[in-house]
Amino acid sequence: MSLLARAKYLKRLLILAFVSAMAAGCDITTGFVVASGTMGTIISEDKLPTDYIAEWATGMDCNTIRRSRDKGPLCRAPKEELIERPRYCYRELGGVTCYREPNPTASSSVTVN
Repeated sequence: MSLLARAKYLKRLLILAFVSAMAAGCDITTGFVVASGTMGTIISEDKLPTDYIAEWATGMDCNTIRRSRDKGPLCRAPKEELIERPRYCYRELGGVTCYREPNPTASSSVTVN
């Protein structure tokens, strides 16, 4: 997990703690505010507030809800997405030919998906 992602999670956690502390001094039930913040993180990202602490401490992708669903580990290595370059394939007389860039000479060829 990158340093920027860790900072984002830590920022969310600090905002939640700040709002909870302010609510305690303003005669608003702290439990309600904490529960609202917890529900917000569960709904928006499918994570509990403690998952952000675990992610910050381990540098891995931690998710309690995912763990309860698939019975796997709490923290897992972050998934690295492999982005492939697009391929342009054309049906020709002898079969299908693919290129890394669109074939400028294939004016009458049909593109194959």
